[in-house]
Amino acid sequence: MPMIVWGTGLYGVYTYLGAGLVALGFSKSQVARAVMVYGCGAIAGTLIGGRLADRLGAKCTAGASFAGLCICFLLLFLACRAGALIDMAIGLSATVAQLFFPAQQSGLANDFPARRGAVLAWNNSALFFGISLGSFIGGEAVAIGGFDMTLIISTGILFAGCIINWIVVPGPTRLQINPPGNPT
Repeated sequence: MPMIVWGTGLYGVYTYLGAGLVALGFSKSQVARAVMVYGCGAIAGTLIGGRLADRLGAKCTAGASFAGLCICFLLLFLACRAGALIDMAIGLSATVAQLFFPAQQSGLANDFPARRGAVLAWNNSALFFGISLGSFIGGEAVAIGGFDMTLIISTGILFAGCIINWIVVPGPTRLQINPPGNPT
């Protein structure tokens, strides 16, 4: 479920990023630069996300990605409105978004070691479903209220992802220590 929600929220925006930037008056070369900044941010986020998942755990890292991406999309909304720092907001959004993916995969691999291959395959299917759903929802949002509406709706979807992640993703296993004199 978290992968579907993440894919929906992220790709609701990313699918229409170029069109949104063109509507703001970006040239073709400026859009290409923005997409390159997004790609560089995504690479950095994936590398950082793997390390954070190892240190903080999958649930915490994925939750931070959901919450952080909500904030980043609101910053991107404000940057688009102001016409300033748009590339920076795009790069930051991509970095924070991609913290999720390695954390999600790591968590699933650890939670289902005997069925790791099947679970990761289902996870990829969930990603593709989320991308499709995000593209559909983002397109409807653009038609109704432009790229701003897509950012707002996707932020709401990602906020729901924070809640879903908290509820359905198991936390780290804790060692149960019995007090002296209370053997179990």
